[in-house]
Amino acid sequence: MAPLKANPSAPIAQCRSALPDGSEGWGWVQWSSSSTLSTGTKTLRLFPSAFISPLALLFLFSVLSVFSVVNCLSSEPDSPAQIEAKANEALTKRDFAAAEPLLRQQIELQPREFVPLYNLACVRASQGDAKEAGGLLLRAVEHGFDDIRKLIRDPDLAGVRDDDNYKKLVANWPAILEARREANLTQVRQIFAHPDDGAKYTEVVDEKRRLIYRSAFDPTEFKKARDEIEGLAEWSEKTIFPGLWDPKEVALDPWVVIVLPSRRDFTTWLLITFGPAARTGFSTIGGSYIHEKKQLVSQDLGSTLRHEFFHVLHWRDCTRKGQTHEYWVQEGLASLVEDVDVPKGGSHTQLKPVPSWRTNIVQRRDRSNILMPLEKFCVQPREKFLSSQQLANYAEARAIFLYLYDRNQLQPWYDAYGREMLADNASEGAGIRAFATVFARPLKETDKDFRMWVRTLPEVAEEIREGMASLGVEVETGTGDGVTITSIMEPPGSRGGANILPISSLQGVKGELRVGDVITAVGGQATRDVSELVRVLGVKKPGEEVVVTYRRRAQPGEATIKLIPRP
Repeated sequence: MAPLKANPSAPIAQCRSALPDGSEGWGWVQWSSSSTLSTGTKTLRLFPSAFISPLALLFLFSVLSVFSVVNCLSSEPDSPAQIEAKANEALTKRDFAAAEPLLRQQIELQPREFVPLYNLACVRASQGDAKEAGGLLLRAVEHGFDDIRKLIRDPDLAGVRDDDNYKKLVANWPAILEARREANLTQVRQIFAHPDDGAKYTEVVDEKRRLIYRSAFDPTEFKKARDEIEGLAEWSEKTIFPGLWDPKEVALDPWVVIVLPSRRDFTTWLLITFGPAARTGFSTIGGSYIHEKKQLVSQDLGSTLRHEFFHVLHWRDCTRKGQTHEYWVQEGLASLVEDVDVPKGGSHTQLKPVPSWRTNIVQRRDRSNILMPLEKFCVQPREKFLSSQQLANYAEARAIFLYLYDRNQLQPWYDAYGREMLADNASEGAGIRAFATVFARPLKETDKDFRMWVRTLPEVAEEIREGMASLGVEVETGTGDGVTITSIMEPPGSRGGANILPISSLQGVKGELRVGDVITAVGGQATRDVSELVRVLGVKKPGEEVVVTYRRRAQPGEATIKLIPRP
């Protein structure tokens, strides 16, 4: 049996302290009838069954006291994650006798999680208990299970398909999805209910794609972001996921809620979702898509939103196929659309993924001869991908898919990967075999070609250095829809040198920029954050004129600015 597994949200950058073995809580001391002490990991025989003198008994209790203290520190009850891992291992082996008590324990510890309820329903159905299996499925649906395709095709539920509860679930599935949508919205409205001063939350329903937006952003910028997301959705169907918006398939998909919150509400959500560690300066969480909840949260309208929205699209395709793709595939595909260019006057249906600061990392690792070979990279488990080399792994994953896109092999590779997953019923090595299929050559040759391609990529600006093209302003990360002007830079020579002056406006060739303006685009390219602004300006030359789109409080505007060398 392939167990239903909880799917971790992505991306997660959570700092967490834990004991070396990853366990939580206190342990216990267990006596056995054969005069042994069980420490939870091994059994120590302390003495034979024989007469024990009082002095020896006193010594024994001294020893046992030490063992008790050590045991309380080292032998701790399994955490929910450890219990889940053991249950999944038993289910994979179809050892239902071992899996059942573990699943019941998991349900007791996590009563609101639908995964163990569904898995236990499969176990009971396989054992002939259709009545309990049907009741467990009802509970699973009540707590969030929403995959009708899995419900219908899972062979381990064959024994429950004549049960009345099962039949009611299938017959009433459209109503179940609507109820799930309303419950999701109710939860979201409770958490995200505090817009910034003078603003309000607005909701928009996209029936075609089964998306509901809840946004605290400026309405004009929110509309632009929706247009970009809709363009990305169409591009994804054309480029990677054919048939993604087939109405018959969409009708079976659960609704997804996309939340674009106020700063205050984003901080609250971080704490609720990831715990106190998310509030430290070490947190780099910009958003997340949690597939079990069908909720996407993004603090910006740029790269984070595109990344997390692509997870929504990828999971829809995976769910329809009954597959769970490897973590490096999930994150590599989502990272691919972080940095994109759109033709002047075009839309995001015509977007083109481009090199970014992530490809800079790959180039540096290649020059240092520490870039991981494809044969090792493509079999990484999630835990290793998210190790201390997480930044490098994200960078290489994105580069791999940018390479496939550049070689016109992105969709062929993805299709081959899916077939390998089906053929093997396991993910390990599927990516490697997909490379062999689409390139028809040994992996080492593809790896060599990949490295040669990496060396041809342009270096992407990561900062505006002296002499590079500049707008003549200093900026900082804004509220998610653009970068905020904090000061105006005086052009060189105007007062004997370049200085940051306490002046409030910059006169352009046409129009002007002011301190406090939020720059949302330059030359038609969105600049939702500082890295996007730097990338766009990095290919410009001093003296060029660019149209800067900005927001001044709630009013949109444009100014034509002549770029100057940064002093």
